Amino acid sequence: RGELRVAADPDAPPFFSATDGGQEGFEYGLMSAIAAEIGVPLKLVSTDFGNLPTAVTSGAADLAIGQVSPATHWPGVSYSVSYLQYSLCLVVPQKSKVARLPDLVGKKVGTWDDPAVDPVLRSSIGAYVQLTFTDDGYFESLEHGDLDAVVYDCPLARYELAKHPKLRIADDAINVATYSVVTNAQDPVLLADVNRVLRKLGDQGLLAKLEERWLGKGSAATTTATGKVTIVQHGDTLATIAQRELGDASKAAELHDRNRDLLGDDPNALYAGLRLRIGP
Repeated sequence: RGELRVAADPDAPPFFSATDGGQEGFEYGLMSAIAAEIGVPLKLVSTDFGNLPTAVTSGAADLAIGQVSPATHWPGVSYSVSYLQYSLCLVVPQKSKVARLPDLVGKKVGTWDDPAVDPVLRSSIGAYVQLTFTDDGYFESLEHGDLDAVVYDCPLARYELAKHPKLRIADDAINVATYSVVTNAQDPVLLADVNRVLRKLGDQGLLAKLEERWLGKGSAATTTATGKVTIVQHGDTLATIAQRELGDASKAAELHDRNRDLLGDDPNALYAGLRLRIGP
């Protein structure tokens, strides 16, 4: 068709938002870069988060970008290499004594209704009272005392906390999670093209520049509540990383399995700056 149709929610700052002056945000910059690399104009297909997969599987869009993690179980779609690795954040009132996840045993914790979140909390907390939300209201509930803490995506938490001075981030290095581009499972050629472009943008440093401009600098921690993390260097392979970090190059397949949501099925889908989980 001579264009790349991308489904996205136009009301999702700082990732993507439509303003009087046009469009802006981290993911808008990413969409534009992908289209430019493929060599076609970008056409935006506005939709809300819940309809992103439908836009792709129905053929209304070629791909979707919108803070989607591969753990979100949508049928008929495939996920790209990670374009952003982030951590879940532990957000608490300014005067709270909660400092880390184990402090939340038996307390009320607000989270997004995402299957990727619950295993992290259960492995760190065990027993707790979880209140899930499918819309806004997390931070207001925390300010009003209806919750003891909120566990939320760090990039979004930092953006929201600018409007909630009574709250603070107690821990910004809980885990490593990912956002990926959504494509139709019936179009492996487009998925391969998107993965190729994302690796190129990563190696060129564009993904890091977009992150710093729109999301600020994330946690530089090499140890999270769920294990050790390493940063991929130019020329790295899973084998060289396994040798460096685990002392055994043959553990490359183990590293791939641990980071399959970041890399997909391609163990060579690495780019400089990618954050990988190493293990406990």
